[in-house]
Amino acid sequence: MKELTVLLLTPLQLEFDAVARHVHNRKSTVLEAATYETGSFDGAHHSYRVVLCQPGMKNVEMALATERAIQKFQPQFVLLIGIAGGVKDVHIADVLIATKAYGYDAGKEDADGFKARPSAESFSADLLTYAQQLSRSPAWKKRTTDQAPDASIFLGPIAAGDKVVASTNNPTFQRIKQHFNDTLGLEMEVAGFATALQKYRHIHSLAIRGISDLCEGKSETDKENWQPVAADRAAAVAFELLYQLDTSTFISPPMDAKTLAKEIYALLFPMPESFKEIGSDFANAANNDVREIWKKVKPLFIEEVKELAQSPDDPDTQADVRNKLKRELEGKADFQQELAVLLNKAKEQTADKGITIINSKNVVTGGNYNVTGDFRIGDG
Repeated sequence: MKELTVLLLTPLQLEFDAVARHVHNRKSTVLEAATYETGSFDGAHHSYRVVLCQPGMKNVEMALATERAIQKFQPQFVLLIGIAGGVKDVHIADVLIATKAYGYDAGKEDADGFKARPSAESFSADLLTYAQQLSRSPAWKKRTTDQAPDASIFLGPIAAGDKVVASTNNPTFQRIKQHFNDTLGLEMEVAGFATALQKYRHIHSLAIRGISDLCEGKSETDKENWQPVAADRAAAVAFELLYQLDTSTFISPPMDAKTLAKEIYALLFPMPESFKEIGSDFANAANNDVREIWKKVKPLFIEEVKELAQSPDDPDTQADVRNKLKRELEGKADFQQELAVLLNKAKEQTADKGITIINSKNVVTGGNYNVTGDFRIGDG
């Protein structure tokens, strides 16, 4: 089985304990003043190198810890696992999987009061597909300590801020209901977690939360000791998801450096006219993934590209650019995979959108054009 690396983040000790009981061969390691536990877990299709981290609470701390751990361990998957308060639809000890993350503190405070500036970050569409399938089956319940009677899995938005919302009769809760009224759960880390992952588009991420209380009557619920139960169920869902996961359905085999360099070249510079975009760093590209690819590869062969801009039709200069990029990519498997994911997404968007002609006064008609990449014709 192919071994994959999964990073599991838990804010609280009870959440860490619930996750750790599913991991085999655990051992502690300290890297740059941060403590991690590593171990293993076997799925039906993959074996996993598991990295456990307990960063603590709040969005900023979670964002920083997520960034550090990604840099150290280069995981293919990152999961945030723990507990949350329920807002609507869910019940205590259900499990909520985030489809998107809201930061409900984002906004502006002026003399007229608070004005929300809502933002939402998304999670891996591929993992959410598996999560949706998992929600229809009781298979995950066998991994809990109590077989999770009457518990269900819900998929929906989770909102996060740096305060505990313990009542529905307070301004924060009313603000959430007004501006984020599809929210199913509240906690204190998912917004920072999701924000940290946005620049790692090749990493598949998900947030899984057991519902430990409802916003009304939180103190009473905490006394009933639902937090360990909720954490246990969130961990059970996470590991059943990993067990069932088959990445062959959404992670393509690695592309060799030569092919990858050739395809990136074809995407960025489909025609001589497209070299005009170099000076603006592809700021006019309609495809976000094209801009992201250029940002990542530009430092690798910028001098060769400048030379090509002077003579874009010269085959030898074109080959020099491709070969320099190929040499820079060789031996960098993680970077190649990251670029391959962006490349596939960019090609999908390009196929959907086709060629855009904007603000043009002098468009030649009657011709046939076969253009790849994110290319525009016009005066804009």
